[in-house]
Amino acid sequence: MKTNDRSGNVSRVRIVVLGSSNVGKSALTVRYLTRRFIGEYRSNTDLLYRQIVTVNNMALNVEIVDVSGEAETSFPADQVAWADGCLIVYSVTDRQSFLYAEECLRHFQEGDSPAVQTVLLANKMDLEHLREVEEVEGRELSKQYGCQFHEISVAEDSSSLYKAFEHLVTECRVLLRNTKTRKFSVSKMIGTLIGTQKSATPSCGGTVVVCNKNDLHYSRVLKRRQNLVAPASL
Repeated sequence: MKTNDRSGNVSRVRIVVLGSSNVGKSALTVRYLTRRFIGEYRSNTDLLYRQIVTVNNMALNVEIVDVSGEAETSFPADQVAWADGCLIVYSVTDRQSFLYAEECLRHFQEGDSPAVQTVLLANKMDLEHLREVEEVEGRELSKQYGCQFHEISVAEDSSSLYKAFEHLVTECRVLLRNTKTRKFSVSKMIGTLIGTQKSATPSCGGTVVVCNKNDLHYSRVLKRRQNLVAPASL
């Protein structure tokens, strides 16, 4: 399988990670990107991670927004609208975080936010003696809202953690590719008339920055334009 598109560009997939405070969203994100456990820490601001990863022998430019627990007071609609996929995380030791995860899923079902690929993750399964949410409850919730479900332990490096991320990234990429394929004939004609814009060369290695909502809005507008008329090189 080819690892890059014919243009040499790397496909981009955007993921948003939602959940209450102290459920391990940051530790989860860093574990996926670096295979290392950073422990739990709290941030009062959203963080944007960028890194090129390989999924199914395909290099992908993955951008992940780790939404601060401060967002519990209101649904983070801007971040979700920016994303192609969503990981909703709760802790098996915290029933309130499970209820917040259910609330997020309800937002998706009721049309309060754009439709995105979604995965439900239950973290901290290593703390069985502190469990407040049973596995069957998570599975039933995922079936109710039609999304994939995994119980994981970021601290113990659960294999399901990587499977969940890779499943979500793959589904998002397929959806984006199909959207662009449907627009190919039109974009090819327009590309012939006005030429193709050159894409910036992706950076090597990962970066993390404070997430700026204005940047997310700008990226979302560009993404919608690109979905209307995909680049001719795709």
